[in-house]
Amino acid sequence: MKEAFNYMFKDNLFKQKWAAYFCFAFLGAFVTNLGNSPVLGSLKIFAPLFLILGIIILFIPTGYIVACIRALSGQKENYLLPGFNYKHNMFTGFKFWVAVLILSLIFGIGCTVISAVIAVIAGILKAKVFAIVGITFVMVFPILIIAYYALALNKIFADTDSWTSFIKFKQATAMIKQSSLYNKWFLIFIVLNGLLGIISGVLSALGAGSIGWLVITTLISAMLASYVAFVNAFITAKCIE
Repeated sequence: MKEAFNYMFKDNLFKQKWAAYFCFAFLGAFVTNLGNSPVLGSLKIFAPLFLILGIIILFIPTGYIVACIRALSGQKENYLLPGFNYKHNMFTGFKFWVAVLILSLIFGIGCTVISAVIAVIAGILKAKVFAIVGITFVMVFPILIIAYYALALNKIFADTDSWTSFIKFKQATAMIKQSSLYNKWFLIFIVLNGLLGIISGVLSALGAGSIGWLVITTLISAMLASYVAFVNAFITAKCIE
């Protein structure tokens, strides 16, 4: 499993590919963070534009990592990452986030309806504790389920390029059952990305004070996230035997 952390260095052109990925990841993250930052001051009215622009830029690195997953799925030793195809990467990234949006809407609407039913029942029974516990469970449980299935669902998207990839839980379940290594890869995935999330959160808080700090903290976060993205690509490609 150590290959997940060093396989990319076997590609002689990795530095160039990483640099291209990093540039888009940094630029997209910086513009997005700027839209969420108080440093905009009187320009806060333009925050939605920054957020939209940042998301659009991030389509490219997202699509590229999907291309990496596809390439790595068929490789075993001499790992070679694909070159950048900016137009194709952007469209793939767009499809990826639309697929995520479809999943979010379905789960969001479902959780909202169930929570409303629980709230009504709790109101009738005057059971406040039941409402709190029930609604908390309805909100947390789906997140845990999606987190566990994330690798398999990402693998399905990379393999099929389908808009509905992230709601194919039946197919994902069958894939997980046939893979003896899925749980190990999942554990590495959760720990690695959990640590990245904590570090990024701390850096984001530190960068809220000024535009200079925002640039520095986003730069550090993007460098870490760029490396982790390639590790994630390998984990996703190899999580299903």
